[in-house]
Amino acid sequence: MSKIISTRVSDDEVKELNEIAEQEHLDRAALIRKFIMDQLKTYRIRKMSEYYRKGLASMQEAATAAKVTIYEMMEYITAERIHPPEETREEMEADLERTKRIFSGESSKRVKGK
Repeated sequence: MSKIISTRVSDDEVKELNEIAEQEHLDRAALIRKFIMDQLKTYRIRKMSEYYRKGLASMQEAATAAKVTIYEMMEYITAERIHPPEETREEMEADLERTKRIFSGESSKRVKGK
């Protein structure tokens, strides 16, 4: 369901919107909708990349929550030079053991043997 949102803009802003809409071959409402959607996407990516930086979300989780592909999230994180927090030695070892179990087939054996 669509909702109507109204806002006030100056005459100069309306003129600029009309010029851009003409250049983009869009009507003004479609242009404004496009701008809003682009900005919402940018906001979600920025917000979720911050969760990634703090270690609160994996890159995949951040991409999913931001409603973008993991490749788009990777591109943003790389461009912004965002890094997750450093892992402790124990955390790295636990991840390594979990990865070894996955690739050795132990996790699939457990699922089949339910």
